[in-house]
Amino acid sequence: EAIQWLYFGYLAAVKEQNGAAMSLGRTSTFLDIYIQRDLDNGVITEEEAQEYIDHFIMKLRLVKFARTPEYNALFSGDPTWVTESIAGIGTDGRHMVTKTSFRYLHTLDTLGTAPEPNMTVLWSTRLPRLFKEYCAKMSIKSSSIQYENDDIMRPTHGDDYAIACCVSSMKIGKEMQFFGARANLAKCLLYAINGGVDEVLKIQVGPKYRPVEGEYLNYEDVVSKYKDMMEWLAELYVNTLNVIHYMHDKYSYERIQMALHDREVKRYFATGIAGLSVVADSLSAIKYAKVKVIRDENGIVTDYEIEGDYPKYGNNDDRVDDIAVQLVHDFMNMIRKHHTYRDGFPTMSILTITSNVVYGKKTGNTPDGRKKGEPLAPGANPMHRRDTHGAAASLASVAKLPFRDAQDGISNTFSIVPGALGKNDVLFAGDLDLDDMSDN
Repeated sequence: EAIQWLYFGYLAAVKEQNGAAMSLGRTSTFLDIYIQRDLDNGVITEEEAQEYIDHFIMKLRLVKFARTPEYNALFSGDPTWVTESIAGIGTDGRHMVTKTSFRYLHTLDTLGTAPEPNMTVLWSTRLPRLFKEYCAKMSIKSSSIQYENDDIMRPTHGDDYAIACCVSSMKIGKEMQFFGARANLAKCLLYAINGGVDEVLKIQVGPKYRPVEGEYLNYEDVVSKYKDMMEWLAELYVNTLNVIHYMHDKYSYERIQMALHDREVKRYFATGIAGLSVVADSLSAIKYAKVKVIRDENGIVTDYEIEGDYPKYGNNDDRVDDIAVQLVHDFMNMIRKHHTYRDGFPTMSILTITSNVVYGKKTGNTPDGRKKGEPLAPGANPMHRRDTHGAAASLASVAKLPFRDAQDGISNTFSIVPGALGKNDVLFAGDLDLDDMSDN
């Protein structure tokens, strides 16, 4: 009954809305109470408990929505964002791993690999060792587990929070979010260079600011113009979202979902950015190399030639990583200046899901050497093939981004070839004593 009612409540909420980014919550810990009671009373067996969870996950995998072609182009793969938040640490220091935490992850074995529900482990160094080893094992087998930093989010939200969409943390039943998608900061940089003229459409779209002059880009000049264009974009962005959220509440309020919340909720006003690594690398190229502009017959800058080399984001190099950190800080402060609908608390994500492909199609050549139409890097990822100093350096660059200025979440889609984990696939994390090996 607990599993059925949980499923019906979720299903009613998402189907009323044709729900985008309406996630499941933190249900494995909750359901474990009922399962353990029935196990203790001899009502069910462990096999039946796993079967209940298998069937629940099966139902969640079957959820589908009617989408417009434009929506499908933006978010390829038909995502449903049935994100389930697993584990984490309580504010009293106790871990929140239950047997049902294992049961949820075990469905990747019993049912096979699938992108939905999005199994998200709230990771902490203080999680039980055996659970961490099991997570590592299932990640290697399935490539289907998402990890989020519980130690960073817990001070803000306590220990009864979950992830909405992909990376947005909120207290369950007490907080909600006005979803904000993202702004294309790479496109904004090109507008700054061309004085608001679109480099693809060849028409005035942004404000008619003074474009760059001369044959080579000057770092201080470009940054000054870029900040002006970002200020314009931030105001336009927030005002547009205000209109969207007002009209959505007017015509399609989430009645069922909000009936499952407290009466008084805290509202987050989410925004986001795309193209972070492209902009960081572009500004780095302008600062540390020489970037020559190439204009068309109308004087519009449409391409760039880079003379020399420059530090690239994703290699743990502060020269360019600091540019990325400053970009996040500056744009978030620009967002904070503006009135938000229903006094929503402004936040920002560095997340694109799959929309980085569409944004790339709409964005011309950029000063970092990326060509017109090529995808932007997803989320906070380094640009493709530019993180040349190994996994740790790549992750270290992303880890420098400040959570206080990207409280809606920072996404890093990290993939490695199987051979990088070793040549013997019988060995999994935990099978080797890594501490002993490091001592030797």
